[in-house]
Amino acid sequence: MKLPDRRYLAWGAGLIIAAALPIFAGFTTLSWEISEILGLAATLACLALCACPVRPRQSAPPVLLTLARHEALGWIALGAAALHILLALAADHTVVEYLKPTSPLYLLAGIAAFGVLLALAVTSLAASRRRLWRSHRNFQATHIALGCLALALLAAHVIAAGRYTGGYGRRLVFVAVAAGGIAMLLRRRRAAGTLPHAAAARRLAFGRHSTLVAGVIAATMVALSALIASRAGFALREPLVRRVKTLPLDFDHGKHMAVNCLVCHHNYADGRGFDACIHCHRSGGTGIKVGVEARFHSFCLNCHRNPEPRLPGHGPVSGCATCHRSAAN
Repeated sequence: MKLPDRRYLAWGAGLIIAAALPIFAGFTTLSWEISEILGLAATLACLALCACPVRPRQSAPPVLLTLARHEALGWIALGAAALHILLALAADHTVVEYLKPTSPLYLLAGIAAFGVLLALAVTSLAASRRRLWRSHRNFQATHIALGCLALALLAAHVIAAGRYTGGYGRRLVFVAVAAGGIAMLLRRRRAAGTLPHAAAARRLAFGRHSTLVAGVIAATMVALSALIASRAGFALREPLVRRVKTLPLDFDHGKHMAVNCLVCHHNYADGRGFDACIHCHRSGGTGIKVGVEARFHSFCLNCHRNPEPRLPGHGPVSGCATCHRSAAN
């Protein structure tokens, strides 16, 4: 049995490592964990769709998936993403607050990615494809551009959420696998070796759209690399529209006695902290580098997902209701 191209083998090994990230992230509750794993599965399926395109058939590396398998994998990715959303809502009703315009940017990115994925699946149907595009080459170029957009949005959602990508090393692994999948789209024509003096774009297997495809892939690579820095997570945790009233917290100080108060109430150290934290972090002062939503989420999530060894009682957060309560309570 002939083994796949070595590029597929190397990228497949990275995909397996990315799929194993939940092992190192700790267990929450069954319903929430299933929802989160389904979200990761949908993202990995999208990566596989990028890395294993159907056409052009005469390309290097050679095509790995048949058209039927490619379409089936696309519907699996869409179904897993839909179940991820539905199970999250069922496991924690507070999640509905993060389907609103006031939700953090990374959650809006996830919603937008689902919309793009749905558009890709629907427009790939034979009837829709023939109605919207006169040539397969035009459809292919549009499909690749939208696929790269969906992947960039998914990467922003997964990395900023930090459920399985907490810490620099895990972010780097995920970005490397995503970038590797995108790079697999840069496929040469098998006959390109007979054209030593041909333009670089002509050597790619996408015909007259090769330059466009290469540009989209390069832009996606730049966007993915920007997500490695921790400051990207801070920016993506900010809301698009500022919430008038913040969600009420259900924070038990008695369970956090082992944590130094100044870790959170840092401005009490110099005697300036005589008001609530939210007033300062929403003041727009020049010394405030991070907004209140991003700051609080980083405090809570980073501590629970990457606890110090001396804090054995900590564990990963299971849904929004872990920290928030409904306004009626």
